[in-house]
Formats: sequence, C-alpha cells, structure tokens
Amino acid sequence: MLSVNQLTCIRNNRVLFEELSFSLLPGQLMYVTGPNGAGKTTLLRSICGLHQYHHGSISLGDLPLSQSLQDVLYIGHKAGINDCLTAVENMRHWSSLTAENDDIDQLVSKVGLAGLENVPVKYLSAGQKRRVALSRLWVSKAKLWILDEPYTSIDAAGIDILNQLFNRHRQAGNMVVVTSHQPLPVDIVDINFALEYRF
Repeated sequence: MLSVNQLTCIRNNRVLFEELSFSLLPGQLMYVTGPNGAGKTTLLRSICGLHQYHHGSISLGDLPLSQSLQDVLYIGHKAGINDCLTAVENMRHWSSLTAENDDIDQLVSKVGLAGLENVPVKYLSAGQKRRVALSRLWVSKAKLWILDEPYTSIDAAGIDILNQLFNRHRQAGNMVVVTSHQPLPVDIVDINFALEYRF
C-alpha cells in the first residue's frame, strides 16, 4: 500500500498543497487531475523521492519511501532517454540497471519500433520517442508505477496498449499513479484525485 500522510509542498514560495493525505491499495490506479500549476508533477515527484516536500511522510508497504525506491518506477513527461543512442541501446541500458535479461528484440517489436532498431533516437518522431521511454513498462518489476502525462504524443493504438498495460499491472496486485490532461477509461480508474490551483 502507498500511504501519503499530511503532505505539504512549497515551490517558489507558494504552497501547492498542504496536509494532503491518501492511500492507494494494491491493484488500484489513481488518476490525478488539476489545472496547470496545481502541483500534479510536484506531487508525483515527491512520491518517488525526486522532490523534497516541506512536511509529511510517504511510505510504501511497511517502509518509508526512502527505503522502498527499488519498488518504484517513475516516467516523467520528458522522455528521459539518450537521444544519441538507438532505441535498442536505451533498452539495453535500462535492462542492465535492473539486472534483467530481457529479450530486447521482442521488446522493440512490442512497442512498435521494429525496423527502427539502429536509428538514433534523435531522428525518431515524438511519438516514437515516447514509445522508447514507455518500453520500461513492459519489463518493470516495480510494484508502483508513477507516470506523468504518459499519453503525450501517443496515437490511439498506443493509448490502447498503454491502458492494457495498466490493467495487467493492477491485476497482478500492483499500483499505478497517473496524471494526464485527457480522460482515462473509467474501467481502469479506481481513485480520482483532483488538485486545485492555490493563489
């Protein structure tokens, strides 16, 4: 279970949210919404340990977040890939970090990049770059996925595949936190969590 307790975040001398509390159970997906500047990205980055919050606590299972980061996968709205490497080289790098012996050729086909294996990522379209970034979901063993605008630049077929991945992850007893400016299918959302812009 993901537990966020009395979380307060301040950025540029502005309180984004304060005393924020919620829980996410295994098998659940939480959809975070709100206008630009409400703190969606800051909340996600706080959960995965990339932003220092002002007050509160975050735990995953029985452990503080700081001791559970190996069970968290974060993919931000920026691709987070090396443009000078090919898709295959990026995937091999991520696989080496997790000590997994993944079938990279099969993974390239799954994400719809067959035939582009040897093309440096900088020459790919925005949607293809997003597919490279999201390829980590196919092989991730993390219990908690945290995704900031994962649907950006993805076509309709890619969106369907992504939603199927979310369902597979939930059905395996894992958790997903997603923020997006487009609606998610109601059948994959367990918790709607709205942030408001604070003046």
